[in-house]
Amino acid sequence: MGAETYALIMLGTIVFAIVIGVHVAIALSAIPLIFGLIFMGERVLPMYPVQAFGMMSNYPFVAAPLFIYMGALMEHAGVAEKLYDAFYQLLGPVRGGLALATIGMAIIFGACTGIVGAGVILIGLLALPSMLSRGYNKTLATGCVMVGGGLGVMIPPSIMLILYGCAAGVSISQLYIASAIPGVLLGLMYMAYVYGWAVVDPSIGKPIQEDERIRGKELLNLVTKSLVPPVVLILAVMGSIFFGLVGPSEAGAMGVLGSLGLIVLAGRMNLEVLTKATTSTLKITTAVLMICLGGQLFTGVFISMGGDAALRKIILGFQFGQMGTIIIMLLIVWLLGFVMDWIALIFILVPIFSPLIATLGIDPLYFAILFCSTLEISNMTPPFAYSAFYLKTIAPEDVTMGVLYRGCIPFFFVNTAMVILLLAFPSLILWLPSLMR
Repeated sequence: MGAETYALIMLGTIVFAIVIGVHVAIALSAIPLIFGLIFMGERVLPMYPVQAFGMMSNYPFVAAPLFIYMGALMEHAGVAEKLYDAFYQLLGPVRGGLALATIGMAIIFGACTGIVGAGVILIGLLALPSMLSRGYNKTLATGCVMVGGGLGVMIPPSIMLILYGCAAGVSISQLYIASAIPGVLLGLMYMAYVYGWAVVDPSIGKPIQEDERIRGKELLNLVTKSLVPPVVLILAVMGSIFFGLVGPSEAGAMGVLGSLGLIVLAGRMNLEVLTKATTSTLKITTAVLMICLGGQLFTGVFISMGGDAALRKIILGFQFGQMGTIIIMLLIVWLLGFVMDWIALIFILVPIFSPLIATLGIDPLYFAILFCSTLEISNMTPPFAYSAFYLKTIAPEDVTMGVLYRGCIPFFFVNTAMVILLLAFPSLILWLPSLMR
């Protein structure tokens, strides 16, 4: 067997190690080192510092911790709680209104966090008790929380898109703009499904009581203070990228400063908020960094052993054509997404798929959004639905895994319909980037 065959065996070994519980960063670092020493000798050793330096000197990567910090500041300062209160009053009087409010809040706050686990847990803490206490169908309530928390991966400034851009060498600014329409459209599709279900079966979610509603100046004041500021901040950050005024890293810094400004205006600025937000950012960034370093090492060894060429030859050998090959690659992403962390998948699959899509003449922005959309489906597919596992950690005891899985299933079909829509209409992804300066 040649080195390229052993490269494919190395890939399988890494997947197996992660599935049985080996830490992702260790699997991505140790296994390529062992295979590299066997088949490349001492030549593999310099790859560690070279790959680490290459990643740390990748300027767009700086955007990741900045946007993580932006989301952490808004989370710990109670911005999400006020945002939910505003949507609660705006949409609560409608059938299924609290479920709609949950998704509406997730569209806005997802643009501030960009991380699935953080979004699901925070939205679950805010919205789930409110819906369950008012007799909302458990399947509907949990499903809305899970999909709402997962919207952060599709709505800029998504951390997933930053890491994808770094791994694939694709412009992060263009990725952000390309994901805007699909992300918002997916949120609206969720809301349309929930409203349709509530119209067909009004018992799943009753409107809020009349004595809970506020009107007139009081409602306007709530919306002005709680909903408008984060929306303006997000539009300012994304608008500056769209019009070419700043890059992602500068936009991330703007987001942090804007978040600090919102906290000051809300009277929430104190040492505790800053400490919690900073600590949370350091933990998340360190974990992401370790996995990224391991992913870079894997990529270097895998390519040096000829694994990328071997895998490309296998896939192209089936002669499925451009669309058929895209579907095959998305199926691989979906299946591996059941059992592997999305960060690991990006740094394992993207360097392998990128030459393939270049060979077939597929637009890298188009495939990037399809890739991330498919990963979101994996997060919602039982029995390996990561979103369900996140929500279970904070859900009441009577909300079983069976309830959570049933909550996933309807939205799985909505997500799948979204991917099919993107496959059929590439302009949903490519139109906005074509307008950028």
